Amino acid sequence: MKVVVVGGGTAGWLAALMISKIRPEHDVTVIESSKIGIIGAGEGSTGSLTNIVQNEMWNLGCVEEDFIRECDATIKLGIKHIGWNKDTKSHYYGPIDGSPTSGDVVDVVFQNALGYREQDMLHVSTELGYKIHHNRNSFVEDKGNHAYHFDAHKVGQYFKKVCNTVKHIDSEVDDVVKDPENGWVTELKLSNGSTVKGDMFIDASGFNQVLMKAVGSKWKSYKENLPVNSALPFLLPYEEDEKIEPVTNAWAQKNGWCWQIPTLNRRGCGYVFCDDFVTPEKAQEELEQNIGKKVEPIRLLKFDSGRQEKLWIKNVLSVGLCAAFAEPLEATSIHTTIFQLKHFVFGCLGKDRDETCNIGQVDDYNNKNAHLYDTLKDFLVAHYTCGRNDTEFWKYIDSGKTMTDFVRTMHEVCKNRVPNHTMFPRHEGCAGWPLWSYVLAGTGKLTDKICRRELHFNNDVDISDTAYVYHVGQHDFKTMHLPDNTNYIRDMQ
Repeated sequence: MKVVVVGGGTAGWLAALMISKIRPEHDVTVIESSKIGIIGAGEGSTGSLTNIVQNEMWNLGCVEEDFIRECDATIKLGIKHIGWNKDTKSHYYGPIDGSPTSGDVVDVVFQNALGYREQDMLHVSTELGYKIHHNRNSFVEDKGNHAYHFDAHKVGQYFKKVCNTVKHIDSEVDDVVKDPENGWVTELKLSNGSTVKGDMFIDASGFNQVLMKAVGSKWKSYKENLPVNSALPFLLPYEEDEKIEPVTNAWAQKNGWCWQIPTLNRRGCGYVFCDDFVTPEKAQEELEQNIGKKVEPIRLLKFDSGRQEKLWIKNVLSVGLCAAFAEPLEATSIHTTIFQLKHFVFGCLGKDRDETCNIGQVDDYNNKNAHLYDTLKDFLVAHYTCGRNDTEFWKYIDSGKTMTDFVRTMHEVCKNRVPNHTMFPRHEGCAGWPLWSYVLAGTGKLTDKICRRELHFNNDVDISDTAYVYHVGQHDFKTMHLPDNTNYIRDMQ
């Protein structure tokens, strides 16, 4: 079967890589124009990308050391949320792992940490949180238990290099030709004068949605729940002797938030805001005042937070920003792309078009992946519902107008008890209790009082104390001999 991928970037080349390496019997072509730049809005990932780079589940031909060097990558262990509370000077960490007991019905280590320990030390209840606190790292000794920060423009190029059996055409798509009887895409006419025929098409063309628009796609907007719709990305050089921390900084601002991502030689930054409350010019002024220096935005990026109503229509599958884009918070874009592709390659891709595009498979794919995106939307909304109300933007959020049913349910549960992993979506790729726990605590929805009350009710106070002391001791044993994160990253180059 001939598979045609339209668009390069991380999503397009990941699609080509996974299909060509896992199902090598298929002929894969990538159409990517050097005249069209990639969005490159995100420079962070989740552990799903680590699985790809480390060939954890299948051998794609990646080498982690090469990826880190060629993509100016650093190690990511979590997110530092600054100002996401009524106290705008407060912060909390969200490690990308959970406490050692996060998979149990009663997460006794987390409950003990929140109920009886210093609140600003909650994150040390996880192994990665402990490493964050001490700024130590070593992916060689702890393989797989991390994510990455990177130069987004270089990641796609790295996967392109690894795709050594994939055809590449440097051109734009001028026209999408469809079968007049059933509306399925049959061929693409390119600006270089050539025509490319195909059986299955992957749309990785970003917000342009070149193929999806041709087959009648409709966009499901999330703006009712996630009102931010603009971003000003920019770069900041490191100060002399500045440490490279293994966290993304997510710094709440008056009209949104600012990401600060440490790559090898600089920080990739951006202000995400809602232009209903501030103009781009005023947003830049606000940002410069807060960071104390002038910035030069790379561009003004406009987006409508949401997803395709159907991610797969006829013989066209959307991935990356073409499929969905919630917003940069929590680095969900590459994460969901990988889970989409994994589902497609292992659960749907057959020997030919008819076997691949079976209507039952397509419906199941659309339902499951729509659920994935919608539940991640809930997770993002939970970050914003933090009680902050010091500006018109935050007053709008605090009014409850952006609340989702699931977030409202979790907030009500937290008034009476500590949630557990059984209450959260279980579909592969969804955010579960380990991630939700630190956000609910950090935004003040889950309190120390509730944790203490539940531990007493379950007669788990002594057990939780013993478990906390033991596991934090284990974190110390695994961490304190590791090298400083900054030196470790720079020594790898």
